[in-house]
Amino acid sequence: MKGKKLIALLLTGMMLTMTACGSGDSGTSGSTGGGGDSASGESSQESADAEGVKRFDGTTLYMIAEQQTPTESLKKQLDNFKELTGITVELEMAPYDDVIQKETLAFESGSGAYDIVAAPYQFLGNMVENEYIQPIEPFMSDESLSVIDGYDEADLIKGMWDASGNWEETLYGVPANSCIMYFAYRQDLFENEEEKAAFKEKYGYDLAVPTDWDTYMDIAEFFTRPSGAVLAGETLTKDFYGVSMMGKRHNAVTCEWMNYMWSFGGGIFDEEGNIAVNSEKSVESLQYFLDLSKYAPPGVTSKTWDEQTTELQQGIAAMAIQFNDCSPALEDESASLVAGKMGYGAIPVGEQPAAHYGAWGYYIPTDSQNPEAAWVFLQWFNTPEVQKTIALDGGFPNLQSVYEDSDLMEIPYWKGSMDAYEISTTRPRIPEWNTMDEALMLQLSNTLAGECTPKEALDNAAAEFEKALEGKLPVTYQ
Repeated sequence: MKGKKLIALLLTGMMLTMTACGSGDSGTSGSTGGGGDSASGESSQESADAEGVKRFDGTTLYMIAEQQTPTESLKKQLDNFKELTGITVELEMAPYDDVIQKETLAFESGSGAYDIVAAPYQFLGNMVENEYIQPIEPFMSDESLSVIDGYDEADLIKGMWDASGNWEETLYGVPANSCIMYFAYRQDLFENEEEKAAFKEKYGYDLAVPTDWDTYMDIAEFFTRPSGAVLAGETLTKDFYGVSMMGKRHNAVTCEWMNYMWSFGGGIFDEEGNIAVNSEKSVESLQYFLDLSKYAPPGVTSKTWDEQTTELQQGIAAMAIQFNDCSPALEDESASLVAGKMGYGAIPVGEQPAAHYGAWGYYIPTDSQNPEAAWVFLQWFNTPEVQKTIALDGGFPNLQSVYEDSDLMEIPYWKGSMDAYEISTTRPRIPEWNTMDEALMLQLSNTLAGECTPKEALDNAAAEFEKALEGKLPVTYQ
């Protein structure tokens, strides 16, 4: 149980069997079919709309989601949804921690404040167990709610949907803001002839995109240089570092380290479902993580994906293991000094490949005031036009047809993302994971701060895991 592997996204057979756009009988268009005088036609149209796409005309949905590029793209499209359905969506956006706090308060108070909530998929088991969210399958099977042309549930990538919405064979939500971790690097530096020659002279082999962790460490060391040194023919005016890392006591440190853990052959649980976070291979991966941090900018323990992205944008680090939804910011010429200079690819491999899947999901709370209208919104959200717009704005789609869209193949980080999704691994989604993650992120950050050894840290984490899972080991479902 080292992690559930997502189903490969781009297999040729899947491409042939999936529908690129909505099937003709997936919804009703609201058309009267012609004929009759004007008054009769208008009356028929109003009647059709009342039972079709305009069924919830005048309804207001209240929604909360993390303030991310995909969410901002979605917000720009909400007027189109209102024009189509008559439903207004009041979308509240906030930083990660604020979203989780507000949702927790709403869930526990039973306030009915939200009709749609966004949450990281690892919270799924906890939300289901506490009856905070409701299954969407009753809405899916209600033909009267199939009112959105272009929606085709067969087009949703099954692996993403399973990770974000499927709990014990019941669907509770749809994927949203799906992202994956991969390798981002300064391609211009890796291809610089002076740097290639210097690397070959020092290490005895060619400078290239690293495919193993020993090479990754060598490259991190090689590119770490003080102000005044020369890099690619230019004298540095500030220190330069081989790698940017995330080490704050935050979900970010868990997300980054688990790539190393899985790749080294470790895991949160072993194949039998017993705790393996302090196994020999897991400890080895954390020792590597600690050793690597000496080639990162100071203050690793204060950094999440936001600070990591800024370091890369400012051109002070050569490479990083990062989420692909940070890459649009690197390619933004108005904000990034490295736009057009980056390359993207697979994370180095130890015993096995790894790529940490980090999606959110959209869910309908149990106390939603308008659950049926919320389901209409989730259908519309998963139409090709909406998903492609999100992708063009810097997000990543849920639909196979959009991934195959030729317009998107020109995006610099697109192929690297597609390759990463095929080997992606999910973190546990069990109800206890929230408590376990809090313990793990503390121990990982403490290790980077030099407060404990990797072995001590992961032994401490294992002890906290046992407390959280008392009576539930071995774990049989992730």
